[in-house]
Amino acid sequence: MRVCNYTMFKLKRVLLKNDADEKENIAKFNTLHNKFKGKRIFVIGNGPSLNKLPLYLLKNEYTMCFNRFSLMEERLNWMPNFYAVTDDLVIKDMADSLNNEVIPKVDYAFFPDLHPSNVNVKKHIHNKHNVLWLHVDKPDFSDHLPNCGINKTVVNAGIQIAAWMGFSEIYLLGVDMTFADQNVKKSNSRNWEAKGDDPNHFDPRYFGKGRKYHNPGVAEMMEKFEKCKEFFDSRGVKIYNAGYGGKLEVFPRVKFEVLPGKSEQEQNELFLDAMHQINQTIQLGDYKPYQPDDANENNFFIPTDEGVKLIKEKIYSHIPFGPYHGNYYFLRRGKK
Repeated sequence: MRVCNYTMFKLKRVLLKNDADEKENIAKFNTLHNKFKGKRIFVIGNGPSLNKLPLYLLKNEYTMCFNRFSLMEERLNWMPNFYAVTDDLVIKDMADSLNNEVIPKVDYAFFPDLHPSNVNVKKHIHNKHNVLWLHVDKPDFSDHLPNCGINKTVVNAGIQIAAWMGFSEIYLLGVDMTFADQNVKKSNSRNWEAKGDDPNHFDPRYFGKGRKYHNPGVAEMMEKFEKCKEFFDSRGVKIYNAGYGGKLEVFPRVKFEVLPGKSEQEQNELFLDAMHQINQTIQLGDYKPYQPDDANENNFFIPTDEGVKLIKEKIYSHIPFGPYHGNYYFLRRGKK
């Protein structure tokens, strides 16, 4: 079946070669080529370590995000500049959200036009002015888009997109490469459907019950990251891992805290800015120390390490903000 799907996919590619929409798509990519030359970008994966990062400090930085990162937006004071999804199961599963909530808010969004599994993504994603279509025909790294190999993870596609746009420093966040077992229904060895909460991303709802996605092949992804480094090292693109923990040691590590370069006052203002996106009237003094018996009704704060662990339980009733000065703050959903 996979061979048959891929054969059909290649045939469709030949038929689209001189399509008017494709010519417009290539013109869009050419417009973006080196548009951000010499600048830096934060390419953000969706691992659990994101909860340990003060992401509110990234306001006014260039950011690229993926898949269901939109679950994080309620905690932040910024929207991603760039967004990409390459997994056909994820695209179909969250098409409404992508079309109505993500694409209208970002500068540019990237998707395969045709997926090698013989899925016409344009049937699911609207062809808006800020949507660009990737050619993911070959599993290689490319420095000439729209040709763009997925290479086992959307992060690798994102790195190719960022390099094409001219970013010379790419900082990875949340690319943890740590995957715990999840209770899933397996349609086959690759296609999975979650049967319970997701332990492998920043939010248990990410690939939560009923969500469909492809089996993450960690060893294969690690191998592709090694090839990614080799490919872009030779082209002068610097890639760093600025995340917390995890197992991705292919790229040199840097400390996230020193990158935004914000004063303490600026950090304080950015944190409050993020909190006030949801409710401008609630101040830090309105949060009480965490008490398990009454936490369901109150806004509360708790030390960061405990707060990170509590997110998987409280995300359904509270919006978490942090970390900030050693604490996490949980705002009761719908609290006035």
